[in-house]
Amino acid sequence: MKKVPLLYVTARVILTFMILIFSLSLPLNTESVLAFSTTPTSEVSPIENLARPTDNLIQAIGWADNFDSYATDVSLHGLGGWKGWQNSPAATAYTSGTQALSTPNSVDISSAADLVHEYSGYIAGEWVYTAWQYIPTDFAGESYFILLNQYDDAGNTLNWSVQVNFSSSTNQVENTGASGGTLPLIKGTWVELRTEIDLTNDLCAFYYGGQLLYQATWTGEVSGGGINNIAALDLFANGASSIYYDNISLTPPPKLLYLPLITR
Repeated sequence: MKKVPLLYVTARVILTFMILIFSLSLPLNTESVLAFSTTPTSEVSPIENLARPTDNLIQAIGWADNFDSYATDVSLHGLGGWKGWQNSPAATAYTSGTQALSTPNSVDISSAADLVHEYSGYIAGEWVYTAWQYIPTDFAGESYFILLNQYDDAGNTLNWSVQVNFSSSTNQVENTGASGGTLPLIKGTWVELRTEIDLTNDLCAFYYGGQLLYQATWTGEVSGGGINNIAALDLFANGASSIYYDNISLTPPPKLLYLPLITR
């Protein structure tokens, strides 16, 4: 077997190493950076640096529930931190397999349902509250999506930050807070409800199906005189027919991941 001179091998190694160092020292530009980008929407977030949550982004999960760990058609009162308003079993809601974004279950908010989930420790920083909603084409009534900055079962300390109404009579989604705002109601498909919350700067922006419904303060939009705290979710049927919710989460805003690409 022919032997390769040691000097030749050493030179090849040094040359390869120098090329690698040179390629890494090149300035990055839009063609040499890979970013896992978000899905485009028609609105720009009013909360600066609060990125859109997507499956392609790295993010830490604060809390999430997709209702798939529960049996179908069971009361959620007392399960997974869920309960009826003021801890009343009569205000419970039930899991359902009729509609589901992630199978097998969603939660059916209808009739007397007034379902609550409390949170603690969310008193500063930026957060994204996401819920997916399905409104059937034959929906009838007015139903509410509510976030509170103060809540207790006894009703002694209650303060609303978000209250959005879904009405079959007007076929609109309406912010019932001071800033107002309406959008057309979307039926027969899953729609993202996304609330972008900046507790440090007392800001809140609510998106319906990627469209900005309103932007306002977190503490003053509905009840007024609130505090910088995420206390509870309330899904209130208000006697209306079924609206389904799935894949609900409370997370920090996602961060973009940038990777340098080495091209030959």
